[in-house]
Amino acid sequence: MKQEKSGALDWFSRRLNLTEIFSLLTSYGVFHAELDSRKNIREAIAEAKAQPMPSYDQWPRVLGLLAVVLLLIEIVTGSLLAFYYLPTPQTARASVATILRDVDFGRFVHQIHFWGAQLLIAVLIVRVVRFLIRGVYRKPRELMWIFGVLLLLVCFHSDLTGKALPMTGTAYWSSVRALELVGSIPIYGSVMLFLLGGGETVITELTLIRFYLLHVALLPFAAITLIYLHFSGVRRLGQTETGSHETPTRGGPVIRIHLLNQAILFTILLGILVSLAVLVPYPLGDAADPYLTVPGVGPPWYLLAPFGFMELTAPFLPTWIGGTILFLTFTAFVLLPFLPGFSEGARSRGLSWVIVAALLAVWIFLTIYGARVA
Repeated sequence: MKQEKSGALDWFSRRLNLTEIFSLLTSYGVFHAELDSRKNIREAIAEAKAQPMPSYDQWPRVLGLLAVVLLLIEIVTGSLLAFYYLPTPQTARASVATILRDVDFGRFVHQIHFWGAQLLIAVLIVRVVRFLIRGVYRKPRELMWIFGVLLLLVCFHSDLTGKALPMTGTAYWSSVRALELVGSIPIYGSVMLFLLGGGETVITELTLIRFYLLHVALLPFAAITLIYLHFSGVRRLGQTETGSHETPTRGGPVIRIHLLNQAILFTILLGILVSLAVLVPYPLGDAADPYLTVPGVGPPWYLLAPFGFMELTAPFLPTWIGGTILFLTFTAFVLLPFLPGFSEGARSRGLSWVIVAALLAVWIFLTIYGARVA
């Protein structure tokens, strides 16, 4: 039996560059050693096993692997839902209702997809906060910071475009509030509204189909690309923590331990998602009525802070000025490594904690205010 497996592997190796194909797994933290794609698959793996192999499955580096697993769950569950979803204002809610009521395990998959998206955004927010505390934005890790922040923004957009798809009253007006916020931001807002159907903060048939295209194709592709680029930087520059407590550091046992830890991680994550799906199901509301505003509905939770800022400053600042402040703030946050005083220099851990605490306090305050005025 072993010879047959060996022969099959060698047969494919002579016809395909299996090492290059397998090395893609290293770009997403599944196999945590870089392989030499010029060598045979057996030789490359043997060489990798002889090298020290830092793992992604130890805290806090596990956040990156968590993001990969959650994104994979979102792609799988989203693909299953796409078999039945009809992206038009007339059929969207009815098709979702069919999924929940008539399709085997449809309600379960729908709930896993919803809660997976919320956990993915939460994990990415914690990851960016960790990067800020650890100073990952400093030279030479500037691109790792940019890719990490852009991945968070892409997942914001992915969840936002997905929220409108059921075309329920709550989903519709939450998306409208988000579009109003987006429309108040110069340059970015104008481009986004134009791409979504013509520059108005209403959800038409054209808007919905473009939301659907962004949600199922363009944004997932962008997220996968950013994760690949981020892990590519990790392999080039190394981990931000030494991981000295991990033993062994090389050879077959560390690979088995790594794969076992991944299996445990996936099981725990799936257990959390199943618990949320069963115990805290997200309800499907009534069909949307564009002429009947649902009271108390604001933008998604991760946009409540900028929404609160716009509402707080509305009495004394024109909308375009508030939007400009938001645009410049988020641009500066993405380009943080290139701002004076941030690219180099050893900032103390205590000062980093103070800065992060101040930013989180402002964000939480604006989030609470935004939720109250929604």
